[in-house]
Amino acid sequence: MIWNNDTLKALAESQSSWVVDAEGDCLKISNDEGIDAFIYVGGLQILAETALFPAARVTDKATLNDLILRTHHLLPLTTICINKIGGEDYYAAFGSLSVDSKDRVIVEEIETLFANVDEFLELYNEYLNEEAAV
Repeated sequence: MIWNNDTLKALAESQSSWVVDAEGDCLKISNDEGIDAFIYVGGLQILAETALFPAARVTDKATLNDLILRTHHLLPLTTICINKIGGEDYYAAFGSLSVDSKDRVIVEEIETLFANVDEFLELYNEYLNEEAAV
């Protein structure tokens, strides 16, 4: 199956612990722990992303960025980037997969993204000021 927002929305709504809303060109999927992931279906790939913390709350960006480059492979299927959200830089976790992916692979990617959020926050928490600790 080649995925689009409608077919992906139907798949996501079939997951009992997810809440799904359309937001522009994306789907917002929230899990039962309150983590939001934004899913975009492009021409060749599906991108799943969630914000981790604002860059402004990082106490030592150079050291954190070095640590991220050395450790993000510990949590396979998820990568970290910096994106602008609402005019502010955020560290975000994301995964991508082919639009030809099987439904179980898409669900696994999104579930892995949700699971890895807590792991990333624990790994990098010492570089966040008090307000950023989630």
